[in-house]
Amino acid sequence: MPVIEPVPWDHLDPELRDLISEGRAAGMLSTTIPNQIWAYRPEQSKEMIRRYRLSFNKGILEPRLCELVRLRIAQYNDCVACKIARKSPEVTEEDVACLSSDDARFTPREQMALKFAELFVTDHFAIDDAMFAEMGKLFTKAEIIELGIQVSSALGGGRLAHVLRAYDHDDQPPVLRYEGEFAPAEPSSRSAA
Repeated sequence: MPVIEPVPWDHLDPELRDLISEGRAAGMLSTTIPNQIWAYRPEQSKEMIRRYRLSFNKGILEPRLCELVRLRIAQYNDCVACKIARKSPEVTEEDVACLSSDDARFTPREQMALKFAELFVTDHFAIDDAMFAEMGKLFTKAEIIELGIQVSSALGGGRLAHVLRAYDHDDQPPVLRYEGEFAPAEPSSRSAA
């Protein structure tokens, strides 16, 4: 079980439940568990889904490249749910077995995107002007921005899912149980101390 017990499906905000259902039907979300945990902050969970929907098979980068990058980051994050999910039929299990920026099976664009993702995870200081100049030979500026947003979202979201154990593949009990609580819709006013 996840560290924080997921909000039960029938207790979810109706709009959030619809967004999750739509995401599952489109193949965008491979599981409901992360969003059921993030549902303690329903408005933020809804916005995360909406933001993901903007790029899922609708961006300017080709879906295969996006899926290769997502899976490469999932390997680094060791996110069980992320590694299991397949969001593009264009990526084969052979591709996944060889997933590295230096594998010749990938196109130059795919290799560069994988290299960017690998460095973003392992040594973001190495992404320098020279690398951006090389990326500029293969990608438009808009594509570079989209790739960066995708990589940062996959890295952060995957790590959050990992630390919260946002999957149901283990038998550990939740540390924090659901007690019917949600964050207030309106932010509280905090006085400066």
